Amino acid sequence: MDWVDIPAGQFLMGSDLRIEASSHENEMPQHRLHLPEFRITRVPVSNAAYRVFVAATHHPPPGHWIDGRIPEGKAHHPVTFVDWSDALAFCRWARVRLPTEAEWEKAARGDDGRLWPWGNQLPDATRCNFNNNLGDTSVGGQYLRGASPHGVLDMAGNVWEWTSSAYQRYPYQPKDGREDLGFDNPRVVRGGSYNHSDWNVRCADRQWFSPTARDVYIGFRVAESGDAESRLPMDWATIPDGDFLMGSCAREYPLRSPVDELPQHTVHVPGFRISRTLITNLQYKEFVEATGHRTPGHWVNNAIPPEQENHPVTYVDWDDCTSFCAWAGVRMPTEAEWEKAARGTDGRLYPWGNQEPDQLLCNYRHNIRTVTTTPVEAHAVGASPYGVLDLAGNVWEWVSSLHRPYPYRMDDGREDQASREQRALRGGSFYSSAEHLRCAFRSKSYPTRRRDHIGFRVVTTGG
Repeated sequence: MDWVDIPAGQFLMGSDLRIEASSHENEMPQHRLHLPEFRITRVPVSNAAYRVFVAATHHPPPGHWIDGRIPEGKAHHPVTFVDWSDALAFCRWARVRLPTEAEWEKAARGDDGRLWPWGNQLPDATRCNFNNNLGDTSVGGQYLRGASPHGVLDMAGNVWEWTSSAYQRYPYQPKDGREDLGFDNPRVVRGGSYNHSDWNVRCADRQWFSPTARDVYIGFRVAESGDAESRLPMDWATIPDGDFLMGSCAREYPLRSPVDELPQHTVHVPGFRISRTLITNLQYKEFVEATGHRTPGHWVNNAIPPEQENHPVTYVDWDDCTSFCAWAGVRMPTEAEWEKAARGTDGRLYPWGNQEPDQLLCNYRHNIRTVTTTPVEAHAVGASPYGVLDLAGNVWEWVSSLHRPYPYRMDDGREDQASREQRALRGGSFYSSAEHLRCAFRSKSYPTRRRDHIGFRVVTTGG
């Protein structure tokens, strides 16, 4: 899941009749509310993510999945035909929760009381899926111009979203019983859907259904408190918020830098945590056993090869990695996050500095003794400035980003998780020469590629 951090603080909840003359009575009185820090998913839960849950738990699939299959072309659309109990079951499995009504509204409108997530301009077809413009749900996250102040997407239109809150009058008070999950009252949905008018996709608009309701218009996204952990325990390295130099310049590398590393530019990366090591065969086995996902092809009779439990998992394509992430409650790093974790802020050539690689620092082509992967903690002296291991050599690493020209911008479409364009690969492998181990070096491949020298690591938001 791609998480967005919502900081602690106050916001305006509800509507002011003096400003919004057509507001619904149930949005009043407008009141100021303080919420602690929390996280919310950038987009609603997709059919693809829900499929991992169904496979792992044998929960009944949504009714529009004929023969249990996601409708063609809709893997990355929001899951629908899920009632409130279905959403809660997903949350219990994923170790997350539904957002409260208050959390949902704060994530949608920020602290300035805006009418829609993007501001006070009327909705249009570039900002959200509404007014029956498409006549159906759309891929989650494609309306970047419709982002909320916190960068949350699809909070106007596409699908109504279940919240944890029972429907009660304002002011919102979290301890008045409305957040009792056993309270059998109608539950609040937020955000409107693809066939609703501009007024029904406002941040303050409130609707409610019986918790047994299922419809093509209703889905959900999930939240967690700021201190929540992922499903699978990880050894995390913390990467602080701040700028770093991404890419190469002519004087940085003795040979001419590949054109896809140019121009070198400054990128601001919010704080995050990255797994100190690559995902291992043993960690991947937990995912396989929990979900029934296919095993990597080199696992003979579905068993990890002897003595390779602590080696990086390989023969995993980009889709395998995203399925693992959906199950574990994490995500793959962006290219910018990966490079910052590798080189820090001083523009070094390799994770350990500017010294040329050797057998102690990393597993690469000049190592005489190895022509395969090595254990993920075998080259501790080659750690990055943040203590992250194997960012040079061992295996190439899938990242979330499409391979597109620089400068890197997260909002230019390269983080479109539904695209089937080539994805970036980073870090080099045991087959690679020294040039390919540089922090700035970029490779690419289509998301269906599987090889003995490709693996991945994961991140979670919040540094």
